[in-house]
Amino acid sequence: MGHVENSRPTAAISSSRLGIGFETLDRRMFTAEQVYPHLSRLGAKWARVQTGWGRCETEPGRYDFTWLDGIVDNLAAAGVETMFSVTFGNALYMPDVPHESAVGYVPIYYEGALSAWTRFVRALAKRYRGRVTHWEVWNEPNIPQFWQPRQVSGRDYAQLVRVTAQAVRAEIPDATIIGGATSLADPAFLVDALRGGLAESIDAFSFHPYQMVPEHNLQNMHDVLRRILDEHSPGRRIALYQGENGCPSQLAGHHDDWLGMYTMDQVVQAKWIARRFLVDLKVGFDKIFYFHAVDLVERPYRQAGDQINEPVMMGLIHGGSYEPKYSFEVARRVCHLFDDRTLRTELMCLFTERDPSSPQRSTLMAAPYVATFERDGAPLFVYWLAEDPQQRTAQATIDVELWWDERLSMDHPVLLDVLTGEIYAVEQPADFFQTDWRSRGTKYRLPLTDYPLVFTDASVVAELGAKWRDR
Repeated sequence: MGHVENSRPTAAISSSRLGIGFETLDRRMFTAEQVYPHLSRLGAKWARVQTGWGRCETEPGRYDFTWLDGIVDNLAAAGVETMFSVTFGNALYMPDVPHESAVGYVPIYYEGALSAWTRFVRALAKRYRGRVTHWEVWNEPNIPQFWQPRQVSGRDYAQLVRVTAQAVRAEIPDATIIGGATSLADPAFLVDALRGGLAESIDAFSFHPYQMVPEHNLQNMHDVLRRILDEHSPGRRIALYQGENGCPSQLAGHHDDWLGMYTMDQVVQAKWIARRFLVDLKVGFDKIFYFHAVDLVERPYRQAGDQINEPVMMGLIHGGSYEPKYSFEVARRVCHLFDDRTLRTELMCLFTERDPSSPQRSTLMAAPYVATFERDGAPLFVYWLAEDPQQRTAQATIDVELWWDERLSMDHPVLLDVLTGEIYAVEQPADFFQTDWRSRGTKYRLPLTDYPLVFTDASVVAELGAKWRDR
């Protein structure tokens, strides 16, 4: 048995689809300087940052980007690339907003605000040309919490994206423009926006499929949105992002009890995060973001309106103390192992379990969730029970029959427990290939848990600084 002791910095990872939420600094809701050292270790290569029009322009026509410079530069020093979320209004041009941050108030609905917004976005793009390549327009425009003062409208959103994209591309012609950022999967809103011309303005579409069981209906959501985007952009593929998703580390005293929680803690959060990243990678999102790097407790949390909400406690890092939670190291193991060198590859994985009370019955098929990959010539089989992680399902064991291509090798099979970091050597069966009528692969008896276990070759985990011994 061994344990992962990874000391590789984020900067050593060349590229990855995995990112971290770094939003709400427009409202000063956490101290970024306390978080950068952790991000330099985490392994997430992208950070979603809100640009804060209201914080940048406090006098008409005068822009102070100093605070945003610090974020972009410090993230880059940590090995993390910024994706801007260009969003929210400005009280200078919106006299009825209840708070200076103007969260959720849309410039196309105010006289003079749209031209001011366009000037701001162009100045922003000019400032960050060569430093920020990805630009997302607005946040959750399909719900009234972030779309005011009129009713939600996909066509109006398409107009906002069009003028924003034009302003960005006037300074950065090859900028990647991301639309959507919708709350949940909302195909009706997407179709309305596409009929308003959204496809012509964007290179990617993002959405936020929050749910307590990460796998629930996710493939269907992805495939529906993928089909709709393809139908409205037949000559050009629009990328699809999982743009925001999080899970609290406690049961009460926070904003997100709407998720349907009944027994949350840091361990359940850690299981959820590992499953979230792995299912998103399996489904095939082009980028994947976890919300948030740190709990949001230092300032009141606001959406549109004058209500002050409970704090957001989804962070990988404790708010206030800025100490990593249990989930941080779990997320770190996933980020470092599933960067862009680990490729999504379909391999054969068949779980079987006989019914001991009826041995004459044919083999029963068990139903763990499986995602398969390859890395540097070795296969990776990742599997778990896709039940509500709050159920705290006890560990079991199960038979599994595996097959991988001859170009891949598994000389020293090991099992990585992403929750604990422990690594176990797995005994190689004497008969490498079974040839009876039931199977064409190698059969193992493995543990089964409600969070991901990674079955792979020792060479894969060795790069993470792993050391182990046989059981």
